[in-house]
Amino acid sequence: MTTKMVRLRSSDGQELEVMEEAIAAASKTIKDALEKGGAADDAIPVPDVTGRVLSRVLEYVSRHFSDPAAAADPFDYIPNFDNPLKAFDDAFVQVDQDTLFDLIHAAECLDIEGLMDLACKTVADQMRGKTIEEIRKKFHVVNDYTAREEEDVRKENAWAFE
Repeated sequence: MTTKMVRLRSSDGQELEVMEEAIAAASKTIKDALEKGGAADDAIPVPDVTGRVLSRVLEYVSRHFSDPAAAADPFDYIPNFDNPLKAFDDAFVQVDQDTLFDLIHAAECLDIEGLMDLACKTVADQMRGKTIEEIRKKFHVVNDYTAREEEDVRKENAWAFE
């Protein structure tokens, strides 16, 4: 039995192959393109996603969707069970901040829900327990509020600062 492959072309012209079944299961965007007859012989364009990031996305897709039995976690109810897919995910998001945000953007463009959830959870975990100033510093957010505006926001949202 041969596995049907599909080619994707990144914004910088790099072409990468992935199993059609895996990418169609992972990405609603690519699934729609395939259903409309795209990529018979040509690569499906993936604008706004570089080859470097697309190759990471396809690594995630291959690991999660190439073998549906491997992606299913029959032991998720057992505490402290070493799930190899969770270990993969934990290592997968140990990247620099720019790459993490590029993965979020790619997950949005390709409509890959699991990758979006994983990457956004990672950002949320990086913010957890930090002060506003620490978050601004980590994510390079400039505070353009005046002291008065900042005070008003703190009053309106006092529950968030408890």
